[in-house]
Amino acid sequence: MGGNKCYQKQEFIIFYCGEGYIVQNMEKEFENGHTHLKSFNAGKRAINLVIKGKIPKDAGNYFLESLARLSNDPKYQIECRELIQTRKKKGKKQSYRRYKGGYRNGK
Repeated sequence: MGGNKCYQKQEFIIFYCGEGYIVQNMEKEFENGHTHLKSFNAGKRAINLVIKGKIPKDAGNYFLESLARLSNDPKYQIECRELIQTRKKKGKKQSYRRYKGGYRNGK
């Protein structure tokens, strides 16, 4: 495992690796307890959310899966993955663009 350690909080560490950051839960095997994120701040946010057991409703599916991978709590992992599955079942919402007082179907 290469890279420079940038941050540590409890059992979590963030280190820089190539084009982004790797966040790892040191209490889990590397294979199942790490995730790749593009920004340092996203890594810190992920750590804080996992520690507090919070699931952000505005986060994307990749970030939710990252939270599940970092967490030691099976219940938290299930909640994150169920939210991802619910979103996939619903599909993408159709976007609408406002124009000259009305709406047009966005593509």
